[in-house]
Amino acid sequence: MSHARTENRLRSLAWVRERVAYTREQIADIFCLSIDESGDLILTLMQDGILSQRRKSDRADQNDGSALEAFIGSGDYAFSYVGMYCHKGCLVYVLPKYYTEEALTAPEFSLAGGALPIKRMSVFAQVIKVIARWKSKYEQEVSDSQHERDSDCYLALLVSLLCDYAEHGEYREDVDLISRNGNGRILWNRTINSTTPFMQDGTPVYVDVFTCRTVDAEEHFITRLHRVIVKECYRQLEQFSLTELLNLPCVETIEENIEELGETDYLLHCVEAELSQQFDSRRRHILQFMQTYLQQRFEQDEQPEYSFAFGCTHFQTVWEDVCRCTLGVDVRNHYAIQAPRWVFGEEKQADVQSLKLDMMFEREGIAYVFDAKYYLPEVINGRVCRLPGVNDVAKQYLYAMAVQKRESLCSPPAVLPHTVCNAFLMPLPVDSSQTEEVQHYADIEMGLFNGMSIKAFRLPVAQLYADYLEERKCNLLELLFALA
Repeated sequence: MSHARTENRLRSLAWVRERVAYTREQIADIFCLSIDESGDLILTLMQDGILSQRRKSDRADQNDGSALEAFIGSGDYAFSYVGMYCHKGCLVYVLPKYYTEEALTAPEFSLAGGALPIKRMSVFAQVIKVIARWKSKYEQEVSDSQHERDSDCYLALLVSLLCDYAEHGEYREDVDLISRNGNGRILWNRTINSTTPFMQDGTPVYVDVFTCRTVDAEEHFITRLHRVIVKECYRQLEQFSLTELLNLPCVETIEENIEELGETDYLLHCVEAELSQQFDSRRRHILQFMQTYLQQRFEQDEQPEYSFAFGCTHFQTVWEDVCRCTLGVDVRNHYAIQAPRWVFGEEKQADVQSLKLDMMFEREGIAYVFDAKYYLPEVINGRVCRLPGVNDVAKQYLYAMAVQKRESLCSPPAVLPHTVCNAFLMPLPVDSSQTEEVQHYADIEMGLFNGMSIKAFRLPVAQLYADYLEERKCNLLELLFALA
């Protein structure tokens, strides 16, 4: 079966910002479509969680400062996604919402060969690397079959194949080729058992003999296929500018093209046949990568309008992981809150899961309870909008009260802290004039808990991301202790 290969050459590049509302006309312009053509794409993006639609009940409130937290502006659609998305050669970079509108106004990327705006691309490169690291951690928690079927991970697969090739080299396995009357050493046991000699002066003479020749990996078909797949991965990543964004290694020049080796379904059959008789874990790992890539390639051949994505539809979980990993967790497990207990007459039943604090530290009798929140407070028409809701605030007060009460904890420490400092940790908005410092943004009070307050800090994202990528603790923790 023949499949025409569709090239996804870049036709345009657009920068957008997460949570900013766009009209349908603007979405159509971003993807170089007419209004009529944009309908199917918008529906697909909404089904994939990349685009969200403003609810009808929120449209009436667009100008009074109480608009839905997910939308900044008055349009009907917003990207609920951070990363990159490409459709029919139209590439869209989606920056996190805490980057200001100024981040989108730098000179646009020139498809004719102009230079990328260094500041904006370096910022986006760091975000992409953070997402890639988060994905690598997340993917360890799901099965291989789930990962292999996840179309959102296609570009992650390209990156993995390229990095694996750069680190470990090509698939290599010397193969013993057995032939009749060929070059190589004679296999006497097989020759004697499988052929009939004629006798000459009482000595058996074998006209046909079996020989064995060791073929170097250079000639091995799967090795050649591995090389050209890596070449194709590198070429596609170049199209998306990911080789520069992720500082990916450059592969050596490979003359052969994948089309010269056969059609996609045939190549997939060859890899699956090799996988069925390969038991070395390292080689199986490469073969599984190749199998997944060829399966995705086959689907793209069947669906010429296939789109590519590399990003995250729930960036708040990335922010939470960044805060936890860079700031650390001190004594959280000692302060797990007991699960609620249900009483049905004389029957009692407790929930299986207890409630654990996100980040918990203890210093000199003071407990610091931190909770990472991916919010971007903003003043609209004299009102501060897009704040953590009452449920988030009440839960944080619950944490503080539980830490001070021994009977509410699953396994309390010997000595309970005498003071609790409570704080939300949010990203600091990024613009050209913003200093990279911790900002004490606000204090939250609730009449029910008189005398207790929650502080809101905004943290410099670039510094946290750098520490996250290097797997090291951030030096902001002591400053947070002092400010809290």
